[in-house]
Amino acid sequence: MEYKYKLVQLQYDKEKIEVLIARQRRSAGQVFPNQLEQEFWQQYLERARHNINQYFWSGVLVYFILTMLVIPGDYWIIQPQHFWHDFIRCLLGLLNGGLCLLTLFFFAHYKILRRYFAYAAMALVFWAILSMTWLTMTVYTEALKYQAMMIICIIYIMGYVLTGVKPFHMLLTGLMAAVMTMVMLFTFYIPIDVMVMARVLIGSVVMGFLMSKMLCTRERMIFLVMQQAKLGEKINRINSEELLHLSQHDALTKVSNRRNFDEMLNSYYEQARHDERPLSLLFIDVDFFKLFNDFYGHQKGDEVISSVAKSIKDAIRHMDFVARYGGEEFVVLLPETDAHGAYAVASNIFRAIERLSIPHEKSSVSDIITISLGFTVYKGELEISKDDLISRADQALYRAKKLGRNQIYYQTAQVSDILQGLE
Repeated sequence: MEYKYKLVQLQYDKEKIEVLIARQRRSAGQVFPNQLEQEFWQQYLERARHNINQYFWSGVLVYFILTMLVIPGDYWIIQPQHFWHDFIRCLLGLLNGGLCLLTLFFFAHYKILRRYFAYAAMALVFWAILSMTWLTMTVYTEALKYQAMMIICIIYIMGYVLTGVKPFHMLLTGLMAAVMTMVMLFTFYIPIDVMVMARVLIGSVVMGFLMSKMLCTRERMIFLVMQQAKLGEKINRINSEELLHLSQHDALTKVSNRRNFDEMLNSYYEQARHDERPLSLLFIDVDFFKLFNDFYGHQKGDEVISSVAKSIKDAIRHMDFVARYGGEEFVVLLPETDAHGAYAVASNIFRAIERLSIPHEKSSVSDIITISLGFTVYKGELEISKDDLISRADQALYRAKKLGRNQIYYQTAQVSDILQGLE
């Protein structure tokens, strides 16, 4: 029943994701419940951190090449009378950009700093816009001022696209940076074309915001499809596990079936032979069960089988294995257990069945349900096969029945050989 509850819950969650996918296709706005929204942004931010961390050295190479291209260009276009003033500011601008990128990498790479990555990204974008505007707009060469406009646009767009910060938060950061930039320019009487500068700042903010929203919309859809795939995989895995469980377990008793016993015996047998450790095998049969079925009915008989199986399972150790061998017969494997240990476990099982106190009027050995139990021990002998081991345990059960039922019988290899000789 537990697996059915999980299956229903997962199916319900999958249906909700499918509804969200349909809504996301119609609208680019937020359509996630709070918990899913937080998970999306956490994953989105984590991906941004991962990308910065993974591609940092490629970025360093690109930035170095860009620097090598920019410096000669600035060298030739700077007016001779203002060369050192303007050239130093260009170098400081390149150095400042490199330090900003390096700081962003530190917050993406080092575990102790990762929790502050989003705040660091917004602070760095704010600082980069303010500082780069100051360094580039205070030059005297007019051509460099136009270049500064392009640099500001790039900073805005990189801030939106690369950092993984929510577009609205980056929008607020960009607007604050734009306002502070204009205030700084007016405060220090830096000559600018106000209309052009305002268009650059506001246009960069809006363009970056729109680009970021489009990217987020695409990422949202990918996120939802991945969630849907994960839920589908979980549903398939639960169904597969349940089918495997049903193929290996008896439907009535919920313990393992004959097929699973054969597989486990092979594994335990090989392990015992390899390690030269004992393996005990118990065969259990409910006494006069056919008479019980005929007298009380098959429904009561099924209840007895279920109760006996549960009692056996509760009486053995967690490392032991129990299976329904067929009809009213059960088999138990006791790894690393010698004859003394096996007899102790068998006694526990015997007493557990007695404590059930299930009436059985047609039994000739007791007025309640009883069992006959036979067991043998494999000690790693090379000449004894798995079939021989089963045969010995079956003979032990047969002897327990022949001696009057309602008892435990231990069969050694020597006794088994004698009995086979007599037959």
